[in-house]
Amino acid sequence: MFDQRRFVQSTQWLRPVTRWATRFSLNAPRWLPAALRHAPLRLTSLVLRGYHRAQR
Repeated sequence: MFDQRRFVQSTQWLRPVTRWATRFSLNAPRWLPAALRHAPLRLTSLVLRGYHRAQR
């Protein structure tokens, strides 16, 4: 439990970026390819996974 709380607190800086990426993905026009629509979310996911691995 403590590790999860520490992880959430240490990645607080990424929260606004994640919110923006989610809004971008949901509001992007449908004619835009899915790879481009979801690229910001995939990048934030990659950052979180890398940070989590570094914390181990």
